[in-house]
Amino acid sequence: MGNILWHLRGSVTLNGNQDSALDGIEGLLGAQYKTVIERGSDHISFDDPLWRSMFVPNWLAMVMYDRGHFWTDNSQGTLLLYYDLRSLHGMLFCMFAAGLAFFFGMADQGLQSGLAYAAFAFVWLYGVNMLLALIRVPRAILEAVRE
Repeated sequence: MGNILWHLRGSVTLNGNQDSALDGIEGLLGAQYKTVIERGSDHISFDDPLWRSMFVPNWLAMVMYDRGHFWTDNSQGTLLLYYDLRSLHGMLFCMFAAGLAFFFGMADQGLQSGLAYAAFAFVWLYGVNMLLALIRVPRAILEAVRE
C-alpha cells in the first residue's frame, strides 16, 4: 500500500472472480455516495468532486476521496484488485482552512502564532482524516470484495 499526500494506493488478493469483486466495489461506491463514471470488464472508476458531495454523511470511510480507480490484474497467476484513490479536493479545502487559521493566529499574536495555528489546523483536519482513511478504506474494500 502506498500513500502520497493526496493518494491512497493498494491492492487486495481476490479469492473469487473479478466480476463479483467489481460488483462488490460498485456496491461499496454506492453506499459511500460515490458516482461511478465508468465500468469495464476489469475496472471501475468514480468521480465525485467535493462540492458535489458536501451534504453526504461525513463518517463514511471514503468521504475524503474525490476520484478513484479500481482494476483487476491476473498477470502473476494471482487475481489482484488494485486501487488508486485521490483526495486532492479535500486536501485543498484543508489547506484553505489552514490559511484562515494562519491569518487568525497572525492577527492574534504574530507570525509564529499564525504558523502554529495553520499547522495545527491542517494536521487536525487533513491528517486525522487521512489517518482514519488508512485504516477504514482498505477494510471497507476487503469487506466489499469478500462478500
